[in-house]
Amino acid sequence: MDDLDTDRDGFISLPEFAAFCRSDSADDDAAATACEFRDAFDLYDRDRNGLISAAELHSALNRLGLKCSVDECRDMIRSVDADGDGCVNFEEFKTMMTASKNRCVH
Repeated sequence: MDDLDTDRDGFISLPEFAAFCRSDSADDDAAATACEFRDAFDLYDRDRNGLISAAELHSALNRLGLKCSVDECRDMIRSVDADGDGCVNFEEFKTMMTASKNRCVH
């Protein structure tokens, strides 16, 4: 937690979480990365059904102090929802996280 909470406010904000997900450490291997993705996914999948719904995303973002509507969360999900079921499954989540890890941040 201390490594992720860079501003030391006792919470992991979405920018801190995103920076963690984009970090490239030399000792990361595929198994560790898969576990990190699973842990991150589980933070959002509150009902443990293997899917992140718009309501779960909305709740998680609000817990992080980011105010957005459920409709905005639906739009976010739609952008990564490859199978069109209205939710993000673990494979879609991994694809999204891998894409953001490789994206240049300005």
